Amino acid sequence: MTTINDVAKAAGVSTATVSRVINQSPNVMPDTIAKVEAVMQAMGYQVKGNRRLNINQGHDTLGLIVSRFNSPFYGLLTQGVEKVARKHQRKVIVASGDYDAACEEDAIQFMVSKGCRNIVIHSKAMSNDALIRHAEQLPGLIVVNRHVPEIESQCVWLDNSEGTYKATCHLIELGHRRIAYLSCEMEVDDKVDRFDGYRRALEEAGIEVNPDWIEEVPFGEPGGALAATNLLNKGLPVTAMVAFNDFYAAAAMQVFKEHGVAIPEQLSIVGFDDVLPQCYFSPKLTTIRSPIESMAMNAARLSLEGTDSSLSRVFHPLLIKRDSAVVPQTD
Repeated sequence: MTTINDVAKAAGVSTATVSRVINQSPNVMPDTIAKVEAVMQAMGYQVKGNRRLNINQGHDTLGLIVSRFNSPFYGLLTQGVEKVARKHQRKVIVASGDYDAACEEDAIQFMVSKGCRNIVIHSKAMSNDALIRHAEQLPGLIVVNRHVPEIESQCVWLDNSEGTYKATCHLIELGHRRIAYLSCEMEVDDKVDRFDGYRRALEEAGIEVNPDWIEEVPFGEPGGALAATNLLNKGLPVTAMVAFNDFYAAAAMQVFKEHGVAIPEQLSIVGFDDVLPQCYFSPKLTTIRSPIESMAMNAARLSLEGTDSSLSRVFHPLLIKRDSAVVPQTD
């Protein structure tokens, strides 16, 4: 009969480590867990008594780690993952990373401790090196809405630069030359890529980027209101604005209207994501559509079906023309 000592020797670990794996301790690296479990299966080791490990535990689940719960964006992401999980007869375990590297790490360890080896993660805080390390240990880990070149086959992402490029080009084609950009203070990959698209569009049109047109503000709706206030304090030196996301656009639009700025007659606005119902906007918001639900579905499929699939990894944003961007009255 195979003993715990036999398993430890074959796996090249201590008996204490095997015991921790059996009892689902969170203090074991995912690659070590996978190695020990594989040895246990190969050797036919049987867990007895009240020990809690079941080799198949977690195989009917799909893990999902999102950055926040309080946003329609993450609702669509979750919906996409859940649709695929249901087709594969999996239940979704959800945790929040809260835009914090330690929280994201804890969430991964929590999933692994529950036996979950298929995980879709929306990570904006962990470093590329940390994600690479986890991806190498967990082939079923798929990063959604972020591109890490070293693990590209385990990523599904949006060409964010293309999105703000399209938004800015649209405003330039309408005749705008003084175009503000509302960005976030948080250091996330989207921030760099989206500013790059805005900058490229201006430079190609021969327009110099003016630092007075750029507002970096805290994440969320209060940030959008602050950016609008700052631009008003500068005398509103622009005729148009591209916002980092629709939440910024909605909050800024409200502040501008409260101070008598007519939208879009005096100021055209383009958002990003297209996740908020248009009843929140008057006029209806011209924006860039991020296909986050489709991206999430592909991420879930790659996690469950394997990364050898020919499923699309990179997605492209669309410009959705509505009523908030028009030809400028004056420039």
